[in-house]
Amino acid sequence: MSDKASVIGELEQKYVDFRELIVNLPPEAYREVWLGEWSVNELLAHMAGWYREIAPAFARVARGERPTPEGADYSNADPWNATFAAEPKDGQAALDDFDEAFHEYYAAAKGLGDDYYGIDAEKGRPRIGNRLLDGAGIHHFDEHRPQLEEWLRSRA
Repeated sequence: MSDKASVIGELEQKYVDFRELIVNLPPEAYREVWLGEWSVNELLAHMAGWYREIAPAFARVARGERPTPEGADYSNADPWNATFAAEPKDGQAALDDFDEAFHEYYAAAKGLGDDYYGIDAEKGRPRIGNRLLDGAGIHHFDEHRPQLEEWLRSRA
């Protein structure tokens, strides 16, 4: 399996596992506040916002451009997170929006050439494809899945 196939497979599996936790929630559960000031609705809007923000980065990289748009600074994620979570959809619509955004991000990642994935031996770090999948995708699932699982246990 190529480095690209491996990391995209990891992203896909984490998405499926995360989604399984919420797909059967009753509609009112999506509105329960449990993650600071966020409910599932805001969490999904936050994640969808990052997918939509980062998906075009794959095309920019393929064109030889920097992944980040001119003037954008992701070093302080809090304002971005607040913006993305500010107007969530509700219930099934939130899940549908999350799914749509994820699939845009996933398709963009698949469209980037294999040579942008793996480890750059010269620099000793992951290549840009891996980094773009980690921040908005894999890391997000690793960050929020345990929080979601804890909340779900508290509801049982």
